[in-house]
Amino acid sequence: MSKIFFLASCMAFSLVSAQKLTKENVTGFWKLKEAGFYEGKKKVIKEFDNCRLMRNYAIREDGFAIYNYVEGKSGDCSPSEPRLSFWRVVENRIQFYVDDKNILEEVEVTINKDHTITFSSYIPEPKKVDGDILAEKIVNTVHYDILEKQY
Repeated sequence: MSKIFFLASCMAFSLVSAQKLTKENVTGFWKLKEAGFYEGKKKVIKEFDNCRLMRNYAIREDGFAIYNYVEGKSGDCSPSEPRLSFWRVVENRIQFYVDDKNILEEVEVTINKDHTITFSSYIPEPKKVDGDILAEKIVNTVHYDILEKQY
């Protein structure tokens, strides 16, 4: 009897702790906190200075999103042209798109306990690159960005 109660309690807890992705929990101004990629199951954190940490997403309630990409080194930051797109929630992902045929970026979203969110590369099926093992590894690498809500 106690095993059944334990299993039922675990299932109830996981349902409560699993948060459904909604427009309300992703809208806002999100600033890059950490970025990197996974090599196998190992998390590799990229070194960023203050310029690159200025990268951000403004995900607006009206369906528009603005991505600001900044490169360079402290004291010599180079912002790119802001990328304006539409956005929508699809299951556990966000699609940033121009129209239904042109998806600019699609990321899996994880809502973290510390009130940050993680965007991870969405790769539904591994891609093949004939004759180039390195290129195949690169296109199938899962990258992540941890973003912190500013407002």
